[in-house]
Amino acid sequence: MYILRSYCRGRRYFEEYCGGLALTTYVPAKLVKHVRKPVSPVAVLVYKALTAKFFMSLPGHFCMLWVPGYEAIPLSIAYQEGAHYYFIVKKRGLTTSKLVEDPPQYVGLIGPAGSSIPMPTAEKRVLLLGGGVGIAPLIYFASRIANYVENVTLVYGVRSFNELAKLDEILNVGKFNNIKFLIAVEEAHENVVFKGTLIDFVTRIGDEIKEYDKVYASGPQIFLCKLYEIFDKMKLLDRLVLVLETYVRCGLGFCGRCTVPGTEKLLCRDGPAFPARLLRNWFLRVCVKGDRIE
Repeated sequence: MYILRSYCRGRRYFEEYCGGLALTTYVPAKLVKHVRKPVSPVAVLVYKALTAKFFMSLPGHFCMLWVPGYEAIPLSIAYQEGAHYYFIVKKRGLTTSKLVEDPPQYVGLIGPAGSSIPMPTAEKRVLLLGGGVGIAPLIYFASRIANYVENVTLVYGVRSFNELAKLDEILNVGKFNNIKFLIAVEEAHENVVFKGTLIDFVTRIGDEIKEYDKVYASGPQIFLCKLYEIFDKMKLLDRLVLVLETYVRCGLGFCGRCTVPGTEKLLCRDGPAFPARLLRNWFLRVCVKGDRIE
């Protein structure tokens, strides 16, 4: 089943934004791997498309994952290798709890949704900051830029060691040879490289942040708000890209429910990655005024 994205309306939109063909595909998929540490609220899932025709994704794309008997939820694609789709899921509600604890053998995937993360052009040093399951789009992104960006640092931040996803399932199949990978955990642990939050990490390196040509960040809203504030004070917003999160209902651009606060952008169409310099109104609405994303 192919669903024409809603913004491909009219000849001008079709040619300018859709390149003549922009289709969202429904793909039935089967579980091939479920990796989770005991009692951890986070799991890595690998589903394989059951059809010969399946959608190809790029870093930043997400899909609506439908669990029979439950609702369809948006999930960032953490990696794709052929017909295999990798996801990092944390328990938040009924559907995510099902996926983490007892994932179904068969699901439906509708995608790709959103736009891919803008690729670096002439940047030589890139810093990626992924908080919690926000690491998903960035680990995919890192695999794509590793071969032509000289220096890539990926920092994965979580609250506790128990919340660390077993990323070996992705790191072992992707191209990550040229990437410096760091782990930041708020709780002390012997295997942790950095103790503290991602904001603590940014604060600790101080002016060294200026040595990075581009910084991409994905994670909890409170983290993105604080990071925006730091970069704004340092007058470095042009170097910052934020991968946002908001409520997604249809994932196809029809309902308008995923409008990014303070903008006219739809997360499922224009996002989830946005240059921070374009997010002043988002910052004022969400971070300063405190509008809740429901």
